[in-house]
Amino acid sequence: MERVFIFFVLLMFLSLGSKAQDLNKCFAEAASRYNIPPALLVAIAKVESGFRPWVMNINQNGMSVKVINPKSYEEAVYYVKYLHQNGYNYDVGIGQINVSNIRRFNIDPVSLLDPCNNLTVSAFILRENINRYGFTWDAIWRYNGRRDYAYKVYRALISMGFVAKRGN
Repeated sequence: MERVFIFFVLLMFLSLGSKAQDLNKCFAEAASRYNIPPALLVAIAKVESGFRPWVMNINQNGMSVKVINPKSYEEAVYYVKYLHQNGYNYDVGIGQINVSNIRRFNIDPVSLLDPCNNLTVSAFILRENINRYGFTWDAIWRYNGRRDYAYKVYRALISMGFVAKRGN
């Protein structure tokens, strides 16, 4: 299973060159640390950010109202500091960590622009949900807070070849 995981993740990140290996290692380490299936963590990152490490979403009434896709790390630092200092409800990084968790764990939001750190926090939050709700779709949708989220993750698992479509 681990070899299959590595193969699929490397294919997904082929365009990133040597960064693909680094990101693959980040997924594997975060998943292993919190006993999360690596494919699940990859699917969550695909759904949350499309694997963009600096993307941010501004939320209102439980919905994303604006996507910020910085062109550089420096630009991402500027935006995340601005959002945090001005009390926005926002998500940041590859796993889209929400400001409520940033505050709850007293995390410097700039540190979440590092994909490895972000994935570690993502895996921790997912592990918390699994410990509370079991290894169920309930635990997965609570990562995002919307019930339809679990289906999005399921579809991502299918599209990446981690799960066969039902009826096939």
